Amino acid sequence: MRPATKALTPAVGARTFGVLAVVGLVVAFSLSSTLVKRAESPGVLLAFWRMVTVSLVWNLVLWSTGRRVTADDVRQVFLPGVFFGLNLAVFFAGATHNSVANAALIGSLAPFVIVPAGAWLFREYIHPWALLFAALAFGGVALVLFSAPPGGDATLEGNVFGLIAMLLLVAYVVSTRHFRRDMDVTTFMATICPIAALTVLPLAIAHGDVFGLSGTGWKYMLILTLTSGVAAQGLNVFAQKSIQIGTIGIAQVAQPALAVVWSFLMLGEVVNGRQVAGIAVVVTGLLAFVLLNQRAARGSLAPAAAPPERPLDPVR
Repeated sequence: MRPATKALTPAVGARTFGVLAVVGLVVAFSLSSTLVKRAESPGVLLAFWRMVTVSLVWNLVLWSTGRRVTADDVRQVFLPGVFFGLNLAVFFAGATHNSVANAALIGSLAPFVIVPAGAWLFREYIHPWALLFAALAFGGVALVLFSAPPGGDATLEGNVFGLIAMLLLVAYVVSTRHFRRDMDVTTFMATICPIAALTVLPLAIAHGDVFGLSGTGWKYMLILTLTSGVAAQGLNVFAQKSIQIGTIGIAQVAQPALAVVWSFLMLGEVVNGRQVAGIAVVVTGLLAFVLLNQRAARGSLAPAAAPPERPLDPVR
């Protein structure tokens, strides 16, 4: 029995580190909205400089392996890169004009659009009962949005920006599904980040004072780069070696609730009882939606080789 126990030890250790990696990436993405607001800087400028910095980091990682981004790579994922940049710029701009609860929950609606889009465009299976939980979650978001305290940070402008950012996220994910094919994560990120930065550059120039981030803004831009821009993606790749992709996706359901916790601890934002109930409805509906579709997908597919590593959503 002792040799068998020893044989199991490495696998158990790998799973433990995989679980810790999943926790780390969920925390990193859930902090994004709060960090953007703490930066006290224009969202478009934060998005631009974050993309520039992340581009340098990912290309350095790629160069360290002896590889380079090619013209074929750029042509292959040009459209996802454009959507990536626009999504980040609009999300950051919206987060600076909204409460974290509203921004996080509007963003959490993306799977309810991505899954039907996948069923329509890629013939992916969607569980009929999942649509019921999608409607439940939409109702929860409506409860949160319309129950915002009158003196809080939530605004109609911020909600509109959040909705546009969510749709751009859907466009990014769907276009990535279509164009990325077998491109590895490092090459993919090293390619789309410069495209995203160039996409956001005209918006930054139109805003004016491109180098005008405050000292606080530069500091939080670097923190955002290290957390959601680099660390979360690295943890995702590491976690996929021992944790199923579906499990990682389910774990990310906790992001909206965690985002509200960070906003309370770091920004002093408060939510009322109806908003707490709405957040619980959204998280429950999202969890049930993801679980039903994950099980249905496994049941409808024949056994196949392990899927390639996947990058995470850019702002989660």
